[in-house]
Amino acid sequence: MFASALLLTAGVSTASAQTVIAPRVTFGVLAGANFAKLTGDDAGNLDSRTGFVGGLSADFHLGHHVGLEVDGLYSQEGAKFSDPDGTLKLDYIRVPVLLRYSFPTHTSVRPFVMVGPSLGFKVSCKESVDGDSADCSDSEGPDAKSFDFAGTIGAGLGFKVGKQELSVQGRFNKGFTKLSDNFDVKNQNFSLMAGFTF
Repeated sequence: MFASALLLTAGVSTASAQTVIAPRVTFGVLAGANFAKLTGDDAGNLDSRTGFVGGLSADFHLGHHVGLEVDGLYSQEGAKFSDPDGTLKLDYIRVPVLLRYSFPTHTSVRPFVMVGPSLGFKVSCKESVDGDSADCSDSEGPDAKSFDFAGTIGAGLGFKVGKQELSVQGRFNKGFTKLSDNFDVKNQNFSLMAGFTF
């Protein structure tokens, strides 16, 4: 009886394990444009800087309509300013971790929304004034911190092409970390991107 109970328990455990479906993972590429600026009490009247954003993505499909998307993006951010005429060029490697929900439809087009944190790792910080460029650490202004924490919300459309998917999307990124402890200035940008999932 004891041996039969062990065999029965092992059989149930095996059957239960077989019903657990591992998340399906798809990979893709993203590329587009950033419209970045700086906000905060000490930001003043700054214009937006247009830059490149793009990289790789991995989508972990947790259910029929829910997934966890993790991206690795090169993101050109910062702002433009006048008097004197110049640009603050802040470049990051950003890692957004986004919960993504795709709305069910009866066509090959699926709208989706996403939300989650974005981790930014500074690659470079440069100031260009009247055509002369210098690292932020060598200029009169403060250097930006090496890490930036932001929140991201976005929406887009996915177009099924066979087993692949083309997508267009817009994202709003709001920084929560001050660029410098001495100034109330934070990152903010809006991104327009196109994607292709393998």
